[in-house]
Amino acid sequence: MSFKLASVSAIAIGIMATSAFADTISPESFAASLAVGESVTITKTVVVEERGTSAALIDAHFLFDTSGSMGGAIANAKTAASSILGALAAFGDLSSGVGVFSERALPTDAIRSGLTTTDATTIAAINAVTLGDPDGGGDYPESGDTAINEATIGLDWRLGSNRFVFVLSDASMKGTDEATVLANLAAEGVSVIGIQFGTNCFSGEPGECSLTESVAALGGTSFSGGTSPADIVAAVTAGLTGSFANYSAVTVSDLGVGLPEIAVSTTCLTADIGVCVGDTATGAFDRSTDRTFTFDVTFTRVAAGDSNFLTRALVDGGIVASEKDSFPAAVVPVPAAAWMLLAGLGGLGFASRRRKAA
Repeated sequence: MSFKLASVSAIAIGIMATSAFADTISPESFAASLAVGESVTITKTVVVEERGTSAALIDAHFLFDTSGSMGGAIANAKTAASSILGALAAFGDLSSGVGVFSERALPTDAIRSGLTTTDATTIAAINAVTLGDPDGGGDYPESGDTAINEATIGLDWRLGSNRFVFVLSDASMKGTDEATVLANLAAEGVSVIGIQFGTNCFSGEPGECSLTESVAALGGTSFSGGTSPADIVAAVTAGLTGSFANYSAVTVSDLGVGLPEIAVSTTCLTADIGVCVGDTATGAFDRSTDRTFTFDVTFTRVAAGDSNFLTRALVDGGIVASEKDSFPAAVVPVPAAAWMLLAGLGGLGFASRRRKAA
Protein backbone atom coordinates (compact mmCIF):
# COMPACT_ATOMS: atom_id res chain seq x y z
CA MET A 1 0.00 0.00 0.00
CA SER A 2 1.38 3.38 -0.98
CA PHE A 3 1.05 6.49 1.16
CA LYS A 4 0.09 9.69 -0.62
CA LEU A 5 0.24 13.32 0.48
CA ALA A 6 -3.23 14.84 0.24
CA SER A 7 -4.03 18.38 -0.87
CA VAL A 8 -5.49 20.92 1.56
CA SER A 9 -8.95 20.48 0.04
CA ALA A 10 -8.67 16.71 0.34
CA ILE A 11 -7.79 17.05 4.02
CA ALA A 12 -11.22 18.39 4.93
CA ILE A 13 -12.94 15.80 2.77
CA GLY A 14 -10.89 13.00 4.29
CA ILE A 15 -11.66 13.99 7.88
CA MET A 16 -15.38 14.20 7.16
CA ALA A 17 -15.38 10.82 5.44
CA THR A 18 -13.52 8.85 8.08
CA SER A 19 -16.52 8.77 10.40
CA ALA A 20 -18.62 6.90 7.82
CA PHE A 21 -16.21 4.43 6.27
CA ALA A 22 -17.52 0.88 5.99
CA ASP A 23 -16.23 -1.71 3.50
CA THR A 24 -18.24 -4.92 3.85
CA ILE A 25 -18.12 -8.68 3.39
CA SER A 26 -21.31 -10.74 3.30
CA PRO A 27 -22.82 -12.90 4.52
CA GLU A 28 -21.76 -11.53 7.91
CA SER A 29 -21.62 -15.02 9.39
CA PHE A 30 -21.75 -18.66 8.31
CA ALA A 31 -22.07 -21.93 10.22
CA ALA A 32 -22.06 -25.56 9.15
CA SER A 33 -21.55 -28.99 10.63
CA LEU A 34 -19.03 -30.97 8.60
CA ALA A 35 -17.60 -34.44 9.06
CA VAL A 36 -13.90 -34.95 8.40
CA GLY A 37 -13.39 -34.88 4.63
CA GLU A 38 -16.61 -33.01 3.92
CA SER A 39 -16.68 -29.56 2.23
CA VAL A 40 -19.12 -26.76 1.72
CA THR A 41 -18.83 -23.82 -0.71
CA ILE A 42 -20.56 -20.47 -0.29
CA THR A 43 -20.39 -17.25 -2.27
CA LYS A 44 -19.07 -14.22 -0.41
CA THR A 45 -19.55 -10.68 -1.66
CA VAL A 46 -17.07 -7.91 -0.89
CA VAL A 47 -18.07 -4.28 -1.37
CA VAL A 48 -15.20 -1.79 -1.35
CA GLU A 49 -17.03 1.45 -0.72
CA GLU A 50 -16.42 4.85 -2.23
CA ARG A 51 -16.16 6.35 1.26
CA GLY A 52 -13.41 4.06 2.57
CA THR A 53 -12.91 1.73 5.52
CA SER A 54 -13.58 1.77 9.25
CA ALA A 55 -12.83 -1.90 9.79
CA ALA A 56 -9.18 -1.93 8.71
CA LEU A 57 -6.47 -3.24 11.00
CA ILE A 58 -3.96 -0.43 11.55
CA ASP A 59 -0.57 -1.10 13.17
CA ALA A 60 1.27 2.16 13.93
CA HIS A 61 4.71 2.47 15.57
CA PHE A 62 6.06 5.86 16.72
CA LEU A 63 9.84 6.46 16.65
CA PHE A 64 11.13 9.54 18.50
CA ASP A 65 14.45 11.26 17.90
CA THR A 66 15.59 12.07 21.47
CA SER A 67 18.91 13.72 20.64
CA GLY A 68 19.86 17.08 22.14
CA SER A 69 18.75 19.15 19.16
CA MET A 70 15.15 18.01 19.76
CA GLY A 71 15.12 19.85 23.11
CA GLY A 72 12.79 22.55 21.83
CA ALA A 73 10.56 20.13 19.95
CA ILE A 74 10.30 16.92 21.98
CA ALA A 75 7.20 18.08 23.86
CA ASN A 76 5.45 19.00 20.60
CA ALA A 77 6.50 15.66 19.09
CA LYS A 78 4.92 13.77 21.99
CA THR A 79 1.72 15.82 21.73
CA ALA A 80 1.57 15.23 17.98
CA ALA A 81 2.04 11.47 18.41
CA SER A 82 -0.72 11.28 21.03
CA SER A 83 -3.07 13.23 18.75
CA ILE A 84 -2.26 11.05 15.73
CA LEU A 85 -2.88 7.97 17.85
CA GLY A 86 -6.38 9.19 18.67
CA ALA A 87 -7.16 10.06 15.04
CA LEU A 88 -6.09 6.65 13.72
CA ALA A 89 -8.90 4.93 15.64
CA ALA A 90 -11.34 6.24 13.00
CA PHE A 91 -9.87 3.79 10.49
CA GLY A 92 -10.73 0.65 12.47
CA ASP A 93 -8.87 -1.72 14.78
CA LEU A 94 -5.73 0.09 15.99
CA SER A 95 -2.56 -1.40 17.48
CA SER A 96 0.38 0.86 18.36
CA GLY A 97 3.86 0.97 19.85
CA VAL A 98 6.72 3.34 20.71
CA GLY A 99 10.49 3.46 20.19
CA VAL A 100 13.35 5.96 20.43
CA PHE A 101 16.66 6.65 18.71
CA SER A 102 19.47 9.18 18.51
CA GLU A 103 23.12 8.35 17.85
CA ARG A 104 22.25 4.82 19.00
CA ALA A 105 19.36 2.64 17.85
CA LEU A 106 19.51 -0.84 19.35
CA PRO A 107 16.54 -3.19 18.98
CA THR A 108 15.60 -2.44 22.60
CA ASP A 109 15.61 1.29 21.79
CA ALA A 110 13.59 0.99 18.58
CA ILE A 111 10.91 -1.02 20.41
CA ARG A 112 10.41 0.36 23.91
CA SER A 113 6.75 -0.62 23.81
CA GLY A 114 5.55 -3.33 21.44
CA LEU A 115 2.33 -3.22 19.47
CA THR A 116 -0.75 -3.25 21.69
CA THR A 117 -4.44 -2.55 21.22
CA THR A 118 -4.52 -0.83 24.63
CA ASP A 119 -4.13 2.87 23.78
CA ALA A 120 -3.37 3.75 27.41
CA THR A 121 -0.22 1.60 27.25
CA THR A 122 1.02 3.48 24.19
CA ILE A 123 0.15 6.86 25.73
CA ALA A 124 2.16 5.92 28.82
CA ALA A 125 5.10 4.93 26.60
CA ILE A 126 4.86 8.24 24.72
CA ASN A 127 4.82 10.14 28.01
CA ALA A 128 7.92 8.19 29.11
CA VAL A 129 9.97 9.38 26.11
CA THR A 130 12.83 11.47 27.53
CA LEU A 131 15.33 13.76 25.87
CA GLY A 132 18.81 12.21 25.98
CA ASP A 133 17.56 8.61 26.24
CA PRO A 134 19.14 6.42 24.86
CA ASP A 135 21.90 9.03 24.50
CA GLY A 136 22.32 12.72 23.85
CA GLY A 137 23.11 12.22 20.20
CA GLY A 138 26.29 13.18 18.42
CA ASP A 139 27.19 14.48 15.01
CA TYR A 140 24.22 14.81 12.69
CA PRO A 141 22.45 12.84 11.31
CA GLU A 142 20.84 10.41 13.81
CA SER A 143 20.36 6.64 13.47
CA GLY A 144 16.80 6.73 12.15
CA ASP A 145 17.44 4.24 9.35
CA THR A 146 18.61 1.70 11.90
CA ALA A 147 15.63 2.38 14.19
CA ILE A 148 13.17 1.95 11.32
CA ASN A 149 14.84 -1.28 10.26
CA GLU A 150 14.89 -2.72 13.80
CA ALA A 151 11.23 -1.85 14.31
CA THR A 152 10.24 -3.27 10.93
CA ILE A 153 11.84 -6.66 11.51
CA GLY A 154 11.26 -6.81 15.27
CA LEU A 155 7.63 -5.83 15.77
CA ASP A 156 4.90 -8.44 16.02
CA TRP A 157 2.82 -7.12 13.13
CA ARG A 158 -0.70 -8.51 13.00
CA LEU A 159 -1.81 -10.67 10.09
CA GLY A 160 -3.43 -8.55 7.41
CA SER A 161 -2.70 -5.23 9.13
CA ASN A 162 -1.99 -1.94 7.37
CA ARG A 163 1.44 -1.04 8.77
CA PHE A 164 2.99 2.36 9.42
CA VAL A 165 6.12 3.65 11.14
CA PHE A 166 5.95 7.31 12.19
CA VAL A 167 9.34 9.01 12.62
CA LEU A 168 9.41 12.27 14.62
CA SER A 169 12.76 14.03 14.19
CA ASP A 170 14.60 17.22 13.18
CA ALA A 171 17.44 15.60 11.25
CA SER A 172 18.24 13.35 8.34
CA MET A 173 18.86 9.67 9.03
CA LYS A 174 21.78 7.26 8.91
CA GLY A 175 22.63 3.74 10.01
CA THR A 176 21.48 0.56 8.31
CA ASP A 177 22.00 0.93 4.57
CA GLU A 178 18.87 2.10 2.78
CA ALA A 179 18.74 -0.86 0.39
CA THR A 180 18.39 -3.21 3.37
CA VAL A 181 15.77 -1.01 5.01
CA LEU A 182 13.80 -0.77 1.77
CA ALA A 183 13.88 -4.54 1.29
CA ASN A 184 12.63 -5.17 4.84
CA LEU A 185 9.92 -2.52 4.54
CA ALA A 186 8.71 -4.17 1.35
CA ALA A 187 8.84 -7.66 2.84
CA GLU A 188 6.74 -6.59 5.83
CA GLY A 189 4.48 -4.20 3.91
CA VAL A 190 5.38 -1.18 6.07
CA SER A 191 5.01 2.48 5.05
CA VAL A 192 7.16 5.23 6.62
CA ILE A 193 5.70 8.60 7.61
CA GLY A 194 7.96 11.43 8.76
CA ILE A 195 7.04 14.34 11.04
CA GLN A 196 9.77 16.93 10.42
CA PHE A 197 10.58 19.39 13.22
CA GLY A 198 12.78 22.37 12.36
CA THR A 199 14.14 23.50 9.00
CA ASN A 200 17.87 23.07 9.52
CA CYS A 201 19.83 21.07 6.97
CA PHE A 202 21.85 18.29 8.60
CA SER A 203 23.75 16.25 6.00
CA GLY A 204 23.15 12.52 6.12
CA GLU A 205 23.08 10.03 3.28
CA PRO A 206 24.29 11.51 -0.05
CA GLY A 207 21.78 14.10 -1.22
CA GLU A 208 19.84 14.09 2.05
CA CYS A 209 19.95 16.86 4.63
CA SER A 210 16.52 16.61 6.26
CA LEU A 211 14.17 13.99 7.66
CA THR A 212 11.83 14.68 4.74
CA GLU A 213 14.52 13.72 2.22
CA SER A 214 15.56 10.63 4.19
CA VAL A 215 11.96 9.43 4.49
CA ALA A 216 11.41 10.05 0.76
CA ALA A 217 14.43 7.83 0.04
CA LEU A 218 12.53 5.05 1.83
CA GLY A 219 9.42 5.62 -0.26
CA GLY A 220 7.61 7.48 2.51
CA THR A 221 5.89 10.82 2.97
CA SER A 222 6.61 13.58 5.50
CA PHE A 223 4.65 16.35 7.16
CA SER A 224 5.88 19.48 8.90
CA GLY A 225 6.04 19.30 12.69
CA GLY A 226 6.20 23.07 12.95
CA THR A 227 2.45 23.40 12.57
CA SER A 228 -0.06 22.77 15.32
CA PRO A 229 -0.74 19.17 16.41
CA ALA A 230 -4.29 19.56 15.07
CA ASP A 231 -2.97 20.46 11.63
CA ILE A 232 -0.55 17.52 11.70
CA VAL A 233 -3.39 15.18 12.60
CA ALA A 234 -5.52 16.61 9.78
CA ALA A 235 -2.74 16.14 7.23
CA VAL A 236 -1.83 12.63 8.38
CA THR A 237 -5.49 11.56 8.53
CA ALA A 238 -6.07 12.86 5.01
CA GLY A 239 -2.91 11.14 3.86
CA LEU A 240 -4.12 7.84 5.27
CA THR A 241 -7.45 8.35 3.54
CA GLY A 242 -5.52 8.83 0.31
CA SER A 243 -3.55 5.66 0.93
CA PHE A 244 -6.79 3.67 0.79
CA ALA A 245 -8.10 5.50 -2.31
CA ASN A 246 -6.45 3.32 -4.98
CA TYR A 247 -5.95 -0.43 -4.91
CA SER A 248 -5.09 -3.28 -7.24
CA ALA A 249 -6.03 -6.56 -5.51
CA VAL A 250 -9.06 -7.86 -3.60
CA THR A 251 -9.51 -11.33 -2.14
CA VAL A 252 -11.04 -13.27 0.74
CA SER A 253 -9.01 -15.35 3.18
CA ASP A 254 -9.00 -16.70 6.71
CA LEU A 255 -5.21 -16.11 6.77
CA GLY A 256 -4.78 -19.72 7.85
CA VAL A 257 -6.47 -19.35 11.25
CA GLY A 258 -9.13 -21.97 10.50
CA LEU A 259 -6.53 -24.72 10.66
CA PRO A 260 -5.91 -27.35 11.94
CA GLU A 261 -9.64 -28.16 11.79
CA ILE A 262 -10.86 -26.23 8.73
CA ALA A 263 -8.99 -25.56 5.48
CA VAL A 264 -10.20 -22.58 3.45
CA SER A 265 -9.75 -22.00 -0.29
CA THR A 266 -11.02 -19.14 -2.46
CA THR A 267 -11.93 -18.72 -6.13
CA CYS A 268 -12.59 -15.27 -7.56
CA LEU A 269 -15.90 -15.13 -9.50
CA THR A 270 -16.35 -11.46 -10.46
CA ALA A 271 -13.89 -8.56 -10.30
CA ASP A 272 -15.89 -5.36 -10.99
CA ILE A 273 -13.83 -3.57 -13.69
CA GLY A 274 -10.86 -5.92 -13.24
CA VAL A 275 -10.24 -9.61 -13.88
CA CYS A 276 -10.18 -12.70 -11.71
CA VAL A 277 -6.85 -14.47 -11.38
CA GLY A 278 -7.20 -17.54 -9.16
CA ASP A 279 -8.30 -16.34 -5.74
CA THR A 280 -7.81 -12.62 -6.43
CA ALA A 281 -9.61 -9.82 -8.25
CA THR A 282 -6.93 -7.70 -9.90
CA GLY A 283 -7.10 -4.36 -11.68
CA ALA A 284 -6.59 -0.61 -11.39
CA PHE A 285 -9.36 0.08 -8.87
CA ASP A 286 -10.24 3.31 -7.07
CA ARG A 287 -12.90 4.54 -4.69
CA SER A 288 -14.65 6.84 -7.19
CA THR A 289 -17.63 4.52 -6.70
CA ASP A 290 -18.63 1.46 -4.67
CA ARG A 291 -17.10 -1.65 -6.23
CA THR A 292 -18.42 -5.19 -5.81
CA PHE A 293 -16.43 -8.43 -5.95
CA THR A 294 -17.63 -12.01 -5.48
CA PHE A 295 -15.78 -15.13 -4.44
CA ASP A 296 -16.55 -18.82 -3.93
CA VAL A 297 -15.10 -19.81 -0.58
CA THR A 298 -14.77 -23.52 0.19
CA PHE A 299 -14.48 -24.81 3.75
CA THR A 300 -13.14 -28.37 4.19
CA ARG A 301 -12.96 -30.16 7.51
CA VAL A 302 -9.53 -31.79 7.79
CA ALA A 303 -9.58 -32.60 11.51
CA ALA A 304 -12.17 -33.01 14.27
CA GLY A 305 -12.92 -30.28 16.79
CA ASP A 306 -14.80 -27.01 17.23
CA SER A 307 -13.55 -24.19 15.00
CA ASN A 308 -14.63 -20.55 15.16
CA PHE A 309 -12.69 -17.94 13.22
CA LEU A 310 -12.90 -14.80 11.07
CA THR A 311 -12.80 -14.74 7.30
CA ARG A 312 -11.40 -11.44 6.00
CA ALA A 313 -11.86 -9.19 3.01
CA LEU A 314 -8.37 -8.10 1.96
CA VAL A 315 -7.58 -5.05 -0.16
CA ASP A 316 -3.94 -4.97 -1.28
CA GLY A 317 -3.25 -7.51 1.49
CA GLY A 318 -4.75 -5.36 4.25
CA ILE A 319 -7.89 -6.33 6.16
CA VAL A 320 -10.86 -4.02 5.48
CA ALA A 321 -13.79 -6.17 6.68
CA SER A 322 -14.39 -9.41 8.60
CA GLU A 323 -17.13 -12.00 9.06
CA LYS A 324 -17.53 -14.90 11.48
CA ASP A 325 -17.45 -18.59 10.56
CA SER A 326 -18.41 -21.39 12.93
CA PHE A 327 -17.90 -25.13 12.48
CA PRO A 328 -18.97 -27.10 15.57
CA ALA A 329 -17.46 -30.51 16.14
CA ALA A 330 -19.45 -33.01 14.09
CA VAL A 331 -21.32 -35.74 15.96
CA VAL A 332 -19.72 -39.06 15.00
CA PRO A 333 -22.56 -41.37 13.84
CA VAL A 334 -22.73 -44.84 15.34
CA PRO A 335 -22.38 -47.42 12.53
CA ALA A 336 -25.45 -49.53 11.77
CA ALA A 337 -23.58 -52.69 12.74
CA ALA A 338 -22.91 -51.20 16.18
CA TRP A 339 -26.61 -50.41 16.67
CA MET A 340 -27.44 -54.04 15.74
CA LEU A 341 -24.86 -55.29 18.24
CA LEU A 342 -26.28 -53.06 20.98
CA ALA A 343 -29.78 -54.23 20.15
CA GLY A 344 -28.61 -57.81 20.31
CA LEU A 345 -26.95 -57.31 23.69
CA GLY A 346 -30.12 -55.65 24.94
CA GLY A 347 -32.13 -58.64 23.79
CA LEU A 348 -29.81 -61.06 25.58
CA GLY A 349 -30.18 -59.05 28.75
CA PHE A 350 -33.97 -59.18 28.47
CA ALA A 351 -33.87 -62.94 27.87
CA SER A 352 -31.62 -63.42 30.89
CA ARG A 353 -34.07 -61.51 33.11
CA ARG A 354 -36.94 -63.66 31.78
CA ARG A 355 -35.08 -66.85 32.73
CA LYS A 356 -34.37 -65.57 36.23
CA ALA A 357 -37.98 -64.55 36.68
CA ALA A 358 -39.09 -68.00 35.57
